[in-house]
Amino acid sequence: MKSLNLLLVLGALFAHSESARHPHLPPYLLGRPTEHGFVRHGDRFFTNFDTPAPNLNRSTISQKVDNFDANNNAMYNQRYWYNPTFTQNKNIVFLMIQGEAPATDTWISNPNYQYLQWAKEFGADVFQLEHRCFGQSRPYPDTSMPGIKVCTMTQALADIHNFIQQMNRRFNFQNPKWITFGGSYPGTLSALFRQQYPADTVGAVASSAPLDWTLDFFEYAMVVEDVLKKTSVDCWRNVNQAFLNMQQLSLTKAGIQQLNTYFNLVPAFVDGQYTQHDIDNFFANVYSFFQGVVQYTYDGRNNATLNGLNAQQLCNKMNDATVPDVITRVNNTINWINQMNGDPVGPFQNSYSDMMTVLANASYDDNSAVPGDIAANRGWMWLCCNELGALQTTDQGRNIFQQTVPLGYFIDMCTDMFGADIGIKYVRDNNKQTLYKYKGADNYQATNVVLPNGAFDPWHVLGTYNNDTANHMTPLLIQGAAHCSDMYPTYPGEPTDLAKNRAIIHNELKYFLGIS
Repeated sequence: MKSLNLLLVLGALFAHSESARHPHLPPYLLGRPTEHGFVRHGDRFFTNFDTPAPNLNRSTISQKVDNFDANNNAMYNQRYWYNPTFTQNKNIVFLMIQGEAPATDTWISNPNYQYLQWAKEFGADVFQLEHRCFGQSRPYPDTSMPGIKVCTMTQALADIHNFIQQMNRRFNFQNPKWITFGGSYPGTLSALFRQQYPADTVGAVASSAPLDWTLDFFEYAMVVEDVLKKTSVDCWRNVNQAFLNMQQLSLTKAGIQQLNTYFNLVPAFVDGQYTQHDIDNFFANVYSFFQGVVQYTYDGRNNATLNGLNAQQLCNKMNDATVPDVITRVNNTINWINQMNGDPVGPFQNSYSDMMTVLANASYDDNSAVPGDIAANRGWMWLCCNELGALQTTDQGRNIFQQTVPLGYFIDMCTDMFGADIGIKYVRDNNKQTLYKYKGADNYQATNVVLPNGAFDPWHVLGTYNNDTANHMTPLLIQGAAHCSDMYPTYPGEPTDLAKNRAIIHNELKYFLGIS
């Protein structure tokens, strides 16, 4: 699958000195880190990147608010970045597509990222485009209804098409060879852009790109379970037992009070004052910590993952025999994850209504530590409620997280955020229309596109594995790797399959560019 206006802060010493995650938001919403989004999450921990490119150009272009309404001529300013550092004036152009978060200098100027290493090798001009309705690229002053309805994947693809046409004119590129890049939801954009607008580019790399956008994404939990079981059968058993015990406690008044004590819940469950939403929210938040570790396990993203924020260390915590109670181990695991990420360790935020107050706020948070980052969570939820689905339930079949996070929890979130019209029928029908329009994963077809996925990434099950050698449609499943791992810098001890698959991507880029 989906960044950014954040000061680049060097080193773990400064981690979270400008924390953007709102205290009432969980660490993850529908698989997206609530702090900085899919690809940018935690990247400020890098210590080997000093300053943005000195000749970096930040500008805007004028885009239609609605690309598909001929009678609406309203325009908005969309931000883009241009980095000419590597250009050899060969009319080779790389475009990093950004997604569900504000865009910053990081992904356009940190030379350690894989695509910028290739830009240097091939002498490419490099651009980055901010997604509409995130950061400062605002069709409307806020994200209230009905304006937010133009914040769609379909509109974003048209924006990319218009952007490339405008850049060709503005920079006088002659017969340019554009290649798009994107990871997570922007990976979807990169893949679909190649399918929908093939004349604009010579190729695409679409990392961890979901294409089979499904409403009830129960498979996510199945992959998390599978990774934990492959890591340690004891870990798999202990997580299962812990969630089973917690679920049983949630069914009685006395048990609910025990959950208060185990996790230091704030606000605490008070008899007669909590709702089923609060119970579901508690389990969704606990589950999200396990989601986050597995989704980014063994990657080169930041100091946290490089220093052991991974599935193996999570299992070590869950297997800690010095702590007899498995629920206490879950709480210890959550505290360890917060410590590794530089997040506060303390009371466990536990209010559905407080979370919805944040997410229902349609204004942009321009005065927050990271402007636009809190609003981006609402934008991501709209993309999911309106088009993408990907509601990560645990209530389908037998799994170690039990039937604790139901589909109705997410549907009610959509309604509470966006109004009574955005209910189950709306969400279901729009999601089906997305699959129909873009053909899903099984029927995806494009030329000159590489589609890497990590086998440990829960999102990989929504990717396509259609292999069309003749047309250079190349899906990759990277063993031992997780979400967007191929995009990050290499590091000692990384999954061995990463190097081989990066070499395949490199060779395909040479083919797209006509380099022998």
